[in-house]
Amino acid sequence: MSELRQLKRQTRTLLTELGTTPDEVFESLNAAGVNGVPKDNRSCAVARYLTALMGSDPRVRAVNVGHCSLLIDTAAPPEFRPTGRLLVQLPKPVRQFVAAFDARRYPAIIQEQPAAGTAAAAGPRSAR
Repeated sequence: MSELRQLKRQTRTLLTELGTTPDEVFESLNAAGVNGVPKDNRSCAVARYLTALMGSDPRVRAVNVGHCSLLIDTAAPPEFRPTGRLLVQLPKPVRQFVAAFDARRYPAIIQEQPAAGTAAAAGPRSAR
């Protein structure tokens, strides 16, 4: 199995294990101590969760979560230079959670975005 296919399968497994409903996804993220910024593709709760679990993998440079899918910026050995992006479709419960999270329906895990000038924002969630 290719490394990218393996990474995609690993990502899908992590997302599927979050739950079968948006509320279960919330409960899983909350139990893991994850918070996030609504409508921010790199700092939303799902992106932070995956970054925490996969960020030590040298093939993963960044995780960007959209409305229906996510992109993993990848790198390859031996120097682990950027090699492209890997598209992973979000399971339906995670898509529904992302929409509800962006609508601020899970305030227990919302982290307010820092005030302007204190940190660079990753930007608004793009439609994918």
